[in-house]
Amino acid sequence: MAKEIIIKTQKEWDALPEAFEGFTVVKVDTKPEVLLTITSVPKNGHVVLWGSSHAVLWGSSHAELWGSSHAELRGSSHAELWGSSHAVLRESSHAVLWGSSHAVLRESSHAVLRGSSHAELRGSSHAVLRESSHAELWESSHAVLWESSHAVLRGSSHAVLRESSHAELRGSSHAEAHAHVSVHLQSDRASVLLFAFAVCFQLAKGKITKKSKTATVIKPPLKKGVDAWLNTHGITPATKVTLFKRVSVDFKTQEGTENETLWEIGTTVVHPNWNPKEDECGAGKFHACATPYFCDDFRDKKDDRYVAIEVAKKDLYVWPDNPSYPYKIAFRTGTVLYECDKFGNQKEELQKAV
Repeated sequence: MAKEIIIKTQKEWDALPEAFEGFTVVKVDTKPEVLLTITSVPKNGHVVLWGSSHAVLWGSSHAELWGSSHAELRGSSHAELWGSSHAVLRESSHAVLWGSSHAVLRESSHAVLRGSSHAELRGSSHAVLRESSHAELWESSHAVLWESSHAVLRGSSHAVLRESSHAELRGSSHAEAHAHVSVHLQSDRASVLLFAFAVCFQLAKGKITKKSKTATVIKPPLKKGVDAWLNTHGITPATKVTLFKRVSVDFKTQEGTENETLWEIGTTVVHPNWNPKEDECGAGKFHACATPYFCDDFRDKKDDRYVAIEVAKKDLYVWPDNPSYPYKIAFRTGTVLYECDKFGNQKEELQKAV
């Protein structure tokens, strides 16, 4: 039977020997405010982070994360994430994600996602997605998708899709779609190669190359007007609808400018200079999206939040002439309902409060 050691402080970790006589499980169970630095793991030792513990892994160290634990990986460190654990990967670090775990990959880091895990890729990071996992790709990141996994591509990111995986292409991103893959092309600068029975829904000009006679390109009839915009995004037109914004940690947008706006939960915000027709971007209106993660194209600040806003249909405006961001809409006034995650689910703590 393996020996087990429980570590609660940095001092206890630093006192560990260079090697254990036999296989030993080092269980890290620190308080949330304790940041543990792990530069190496004793020989014959296996590190497991539990509860709400937090650690930074350096060199070639390795750890398993469970519960709501958190780790930052640097160098060539490696981690396996389970439950709702979270990791930030840097340099050439590597992680395998299971369950509902989450990771942010930077530089040349790499991850394999399984279950319903989620990752955000930046720099030249790389990920392999399986099962129902999800990833957002930024900059020059790369992903290979299998099974029913899903990805949103931004910047100059690239993905290879296989089996029944799905992707949304934005910016100058590129995808190769194989087997029964479906792709939503949402940018004039995006491109896709279609193989086998892949399907592309062409929602913008972009570049679509069919590499198979059995591949299909679908051009949905894009009607104009508010009702058409709502229907396109899966929202039933009604007197009032729910849309989403990404805001700062203190619920603000346009911070430090003359257009700074506070989106406090429960308040109704009215634009003082409503003039949406002049330009798609800029002043004269508030902006919202049909899905919270669409808002990521417009903000990218640490600790940002997402809020749901109730807006009367009569206070919405859609730009008629091939807008640059077809998933964005203007509104004059709205009531902030609640904070949510990037998929529109109301935050658990707020649900309990209600």
